[in-house]
Amino acid sequence: MSVSRRRFEGLLAEVEKRHGEEIVALRREIHREPELGFETAKTAAKVLAALEGLPLEVETGVAQNGVVATLRGAEDGPVVGLRADMDALPIREETGLPFASEVEGRMHACGHDGHTSMLVGAARVLSGMRERLAGEVRFLFQPAEEGGGGGRVMVEEGALEGVDWVYALHLWPGLPFGVASTAGGPTMAAADAFEITVRGRGGHGAMPHLTADAVVSAAHVVAALQTLVSREADPTEPAVLTVGQIEAGSAFNIIPESARLTGTVRTVDEELRRRMPRRIEELARGVARGMRAEASLEYTFSYPVTRNDPEAAGFALGVASELFGEEAAVEASRPSMAAEDFAFMLEAVPGAYIWLGVGDVPGLHTPRFSFDERVLPRGAALLAALALARLGFS
Repeated sequence: MSVSRRRFEGLLAEVEKRHGEEIVALRREIHREPELGFETAKTAAKVLAALEGLPLEVETGVAQNGVVATLRGAEDGPVVGLRADMDALPIREETGLPFASEVEGRMHACGHDGHTSMLVGAARVLSGMRERLAGEVRFLFQPAEEGGGGGRVMVEEGALEGVDWVYALHLWPGLPFGVASTAGGPTMAAADAFEITVRGRGGHGAMPHLTADAVVSAAHVVAALQTLVSREADPTEPAVLTVGQIEAGSAFNIIPESARLTGTVRTVDEELRRRMPRRIEELARGVARGMRAEASLEYTFSYPVTRNDPEAAGFALGVASELFGEEAAVEASRPSMAAEDFAFMLEAVPGAYIWLGVGDVPGLHTPRFSFDERVLPRGAALLAALALARLGFS
């Protein structure tokens, strides 16, 4: 048994016994009142209330409603950042839970309520061990992960200045309950967005020969776009192009003058990522022109690849193995094509993004997503152990 293993012995049991009920209660409190984007003031207030009385230096208003809390050990040493996201999604909840969302059309459908409560749990655990720490732990409670890029704003506002390593956990359906998984290199894809407008000539639905049908042109553009992945991307490089929205027309018997398509592109190869806008535009314009219409493109580069530092990822797996046992620490075999704005933090500081399994439950971003809350003390213990291992506690 390694020294680290002896140090972690009993940590999970202690978290479950001393902090488990508090962690679960906070998760439920946050879940009842979900907030979107940067507008997470009430969630931040719940976090601050849960941290009250701990020996932390607290900064509020980071990235509008983010919270940064710093725990300084008894001795100087490195600085470890631990991050949790706080925002919810514009989804109507259908879980039937007794603590379901009380805000119509909003739901914590991606586990951020769990992430936040786990990080508060880790802060409580580590605060009780402050005299044994050589270094600092910075707890980063971030708004606006779901599309707002709150992680980028926190980096820009200096939340990671002086941090040597940064870690985050995400509850992950499909991964066995309680299993931690990560790997060096790309762990989640870059996510970019596009909007294509197809303009033709409208007219009567009974006289299509007098029109340039934007709907038909748009349909052909959608079909043609699929070849950018199936026939132009290296089949060994993961890539996704999805058209998620089509808008056109005002009545069943009128051929509209224009149609609008929006979608997302997911890649892990940076060269392919940079090539996609040009090829999407060339293909859309060419197809539309062949049908006597025109097409224009607006393209937005959004979240970059979430790229783990290999040493930090290996270190995290080692800690998970020592804390939970070797069977509960699994190297990820391939990246997810979902995206994460923790990527901005990993561009600034070496670190790793870790999945924590919740088993076979409804998927993320669905109205029925829920999980066994017994995973929450487990996640809090893992976050605490990552900091303890990096700081070489005595």
